[in-house]
Formats: sequence, C-alpha cells, structure tokens
Amino acid sequence: MSFLKLSCKKATEMVEQEKIESLSFVDKVKLKLHLSVCKACQNYKKQSLLIDEFFSKTNNDPETEHFHIEENPHLKETIIKKINETQS
Repeated sequence: MSFLKLSCKKATEMVEQEKIESLSFVDKVKLKLHLSVCKACQNYKKQSLLIDEFFSKTNNDPETEHFHIEENPHLKETIIKKINETQS
C-alpha cells in the first residue's frame, strides 16, 4: 500500500495539475486517499478553488477591471530588489 502514499507537496501539485489536465486513474485514487486523511491538503484544495473562482469572476466583471493581472515592470524590479536584499 505504500505505493499509494503521497507527500503533501506532491498532493498539492496534483491538485493544481488536476485543474489543467486529467489525472490517471491511479493518480486520482492516490489524491483522493491523501485528501481523505490530510486536513491541510483539503484546506489547500478549497483555497485554491476559491482563488480560481475569484479570478474567473473578476475577469468577466467590468467593476473589477483593475484586478486584471498584467506584467508591471516596476513591480517586477521591486520584487527582484527585495529578493536580492534578503539574500545579501
């Protein structure tokens, strides 16, 4: 039965992968078993679905146009600068 065990890291990757493409039967069983016993991964899946739902709604709502995700060069530079500062 150890072949059915998943780490939480792998389970969360599979939660995301499942939204993009169909999982194999074995992977579906592994994920379902893991989610049945792991509260943290259950919460992760719920939160991930809520985030996806929020962004899918905001993309179609004229009142939330300012929520669109676009590349912002200034923000990107600021993030890189902060990362470099913490690594120094």
